[in-house]
Amino acid sequence: MRKILYLFIICFHFSCTHAQTFDGSWKGEVEVSGQKLLLVFNIQKDSTGKWNGTFESPMQTAQKFAINKIRIEHDSIWMDVRNIGLLYAGFLDRDKDVMKGVMKQGPFESAMILVRSENEQSGLSRKQDVFPPYSYTEEEVSFRNSAGNAFLTGSLTYPKNGGPFPAVVLVNGSGQQNRDSEVFGHRPFKVLADHLTKNGFAVLRYDDRGVGGSKGEVNLATTIDFASDANAAVDFLSKKAVVDVDKIGMIGHSEGALIAEIVASENSKVNYIALLSGPVIKGDSLLILQSYALGKAGGLSEAALQTNKANNRKLYTILLEDEPPKALAESLEKELIQQNNGNPLTPDMKIKLSPMMSPWFRTFLRIDPAYYLKQVKVPIFASFGGKDVQVPANENIYCLQHLHLNTTDVIIKDYPYLNHLFQNAQTGKIEEYFENSESFNEQLMDDLTKWLKLKTN
Repeated sequence: MRKILYLFIICFHFSCTHAQTFDGSWKGEVEVSGQKLLLVFNIQKDSTGKWNGTFESPMQTAQKFAINKIRIEHDSIWMDVRNIGLLYAGFLDRDKDVMKGVMKQGPFESAMILVRSENEQSGLSRKQDVFPPYSYTEEEVSFRNSAGNAFLTGSLTYPKNGGPFPAVVLVNGSGQQNRDSEVFGHRPFKVLADHLTKNGFAVLRYDDRGVGGSKGEVNLATTIDFASDANAAVDFLSKKAVVDVDKIGMIGHSEGALIAEIVASENSKVNYIALLSGPVIKGDSLLILQSYALGKAGGLSEAALQTNKANNRKLYTILLEDEPPKALAESLEKELIQQNNGNPLTPDMKIKLSPMMSPWFRTFLRIDPAYYLKQVKVPIFASFGGKDVQVPANENIYCLQHLHLNTTDVIIKDYPYLNHLFQNAQTGKIEEYFENSESFNEQLMDDLTKWLKLKTN
């Protein structure tokens, strides 16, 4: 599993202001030989202060295995299930209900996200998914991005009869994802592609660099590089005989929406764009908003939220400076030591700093979506979820409404009860992504399809 859960917009939240707890039931998925397995860790502290727990893999057996050793230091945890030779090491990430780490069993090793669960649902019973045989044609395709030295693989779906068809490119959010934008068993882009193809559209979705058969530099790549890949996807689509070259559009989710804006501002082959939870606010400000929303959903006090906001602003101010990486790292560590009440940073804390130094993160902090949106001259469909804690709706909608755009053909849709993945949600917290049986809201798909048909008739 090369992608991470926060694959849409990533915020590296570092806080020393509140205690963390590991009590509870934690669920995650791991892929073994092409099969996704649900894994559950149940952890609790007894009256003597000792940690105990059980591990289960309910899709394989009803048996629960004792976790023989649990070691916790600050927000990091190590668990050893000796009976089956399984180890897990991770840490609480951003809010207290998500754990990020690595599971190892014998020679098998995989990154694994665990989400705190408050119910007994497996999270694997999806009411939405798509399986063959299809009522349309699905073609395995590949194309090159010569400008970015990348090779991308994907799927092109289109109706069996007629054509050429209006066509769209689906663009994933942040983190390396497959063509279905798959996370925790959900395959939202496959569901969306199926819906659109059945309604007369050709749809191209592709694996990000480093996923599936797609190749290209990942560690040094930025949003601009990924926009170059999406640009190549548009050019590839324009050469397909089944595609109406005058009716090509893009649909992007989260960072993918930002990428759609970048491509549409430069490539005249793009005739319309749909932005799903697309950021409108500049990167550093968006991440601070996101951290606040996640913390609030996780139950942090207003005082802790304000402290975190101030601390994150100081970190981002440092990262926005044009200094050599070594100098930036030293400044970050100095600031974090101060935020940690003068205590030295542990090795785990230092490891968590490295993603903040990545070219992707430093570039994202600087990107202002408004710059690209002002250059877009084609119709725009922008949708937001009222329960979204990753791209908060109110602030981004307000910003979009007050931009002086080059197009008057703009539709802004607010779905009050949908989260960042466009699922009906109670709180918008990350763990609901996993537990939810919905993969992509049908009302949004219908609204989007109606709009697309209006723009391509």
